[in-house]
Amino acid sequence: METPGEKLRDEVRRVRSREFDFLIFFVTGQCNARCHHCFYWDHLGPTHAGLPLDKIETIAANMPEFRTLLLSGGEPTLRKDLPELVHIFLRHNRIRTVSIPTNGLQSDRIASLAERVAAIDAGLRVNFNLSIDGFAETHDRIRGVPGNFANSLATIQQLRQIAARHPNLHVLVNTVICADNHEEVVAFARYVQDEGLADEHYFEIVRGDPPDVRIKEVPPPALYRIYDEVLAIQERYLLRSVQHLRGLYRMWRQVEGLGGLLYRYRTQWAVHSRAACWPTPCMAGEVIATIDYDGLLRVCELREAGVNLAEYGFDFELARNSPLMRAERAEAKTHVCDCTHVCFVNTALRYSLRQRFLTLPWLFLRYRLAGSW
Repeated sequence: METPGEKLRDEVRRVRSREFDFLIFFVTGQCNARCHHCFYWDHLGPTHAGLPLDKIETIAANMPEFRTLLLSGGEPTLRKDLPELVHIFLRHNRIRTVSIPTNGLQSDRIASLAERVAAIDAGLRVNFNLSIDGFAETHDRIRGVPGNFANSLATIQQLRQIAARHPNLHVLVNTVICADNHEEVVAFARYVQDEGLADEHYFEIVRGDPPDVRIKEVPPPALYRIYDEVLAIQERYLLRSVQHLRGLYRMWRQVEGLGGLLYRYRTQWAVHSRAACWPTPCMAGEVIATIDYDGLLRVCELREAGVNLAEYGFDFELARNSPLMRAERAEAKTHVCDCTHVCFVNTALRYSLRQRFLTLPWLFLRYRLAGSW
């Protein structure tokens, strides 16, 4: 296990070198839910099973080492070979964290996959992110599946039992804030925390072009109130997550964690409410990228242009340095498409020394003194 000093040196090296560090991989285009706010809905289909393992092996073998792998979809747990897929990236790329979002519909299947993934390597952080948007009636309506809420809670209970045996497994809840749930998000957040359902709880404002465009109509004052009230809830998760740390490192993790939430909410609210630009340029395509279920490499899941990895022999680096991808990286930095996507907002923050080491402490101190985000 790395010491705090080793982690800091590795972080500084990566920031300075701007090495590739984060892959979002849509491992399947199949899904057993019909979410009204899905940004990927026009990529879904019953025959869109995803790339076979031999192609994925070739992709991983032609990638650099990187830290974070997010397996998306569709519903990623519909792939029965998910543990083998994770092991490929661990073996070739030495990933440190794998995050797997799930709708929680198939409890036994998800629990079995989670146990197998967690057992691959005790040093690999495994996040299973349950997507739950509110209480039963609201959640089932948004997700288009009766009983989804009850199934999700059953899945959480099984995952927490597995986490007791595999401490590297973390159970998270992610809530998409939209027109159909914004009035109950805070109450639901309190319920999740009071019931001890999750190790962490995250909140995302709806993004992209969902099939139901009305669902994006979240009033800016309502979003402001949600962020204001869930901050105290999320801070309690944060304090629990750093309680095993000591000294200055623990203090910095608190400052960075809470400051990062403040930064993210300020950025997301500004983009959502008045189409503002980010304080930093986007790093899409440079240190973070996406691969679709059919092998299309894109700098970001919200930009349509991309290159087919098959045309480059599934050589990730060769495709990533193609003329089209270089042009996409350059355009992403011009703020023409600044979005609210947390993965990209956080990645841009991580690679800005000024924002990270000056703005975050200032936001932290301001919040402590004034109680305002």
